[in-house]
Amino acid sequence: MAPPKKLVCDRCGLELTNKDDIELALEGAEAWQAAVWARGDEPRGLFPCENYKSCGGEMKPFRGKGIFRRGGNTN
Repeated sequence: MAPPKKLVCDRCGLELTNKDDIELALEGAEAWQAAVWARGDEPRGLFPCENYKSCGGEMKPFRGKGIFRRGGNTN
């Protein structure tokens, strides 16, 4: 599986698109998720958001399949 093209915060919408930043987040994902499990919560993402203190969000992979798509209504 190819690495995601960007990571997006599930709370504030911050986007990481730099390849090096994404690779660093993926490398630390297991440690982040273990820390979340250790405090009794369930991880929602791969890594904490840069704004975690204020938004509490976690970074999730985004592969371009969002709710907004091109094209008109097919009804």
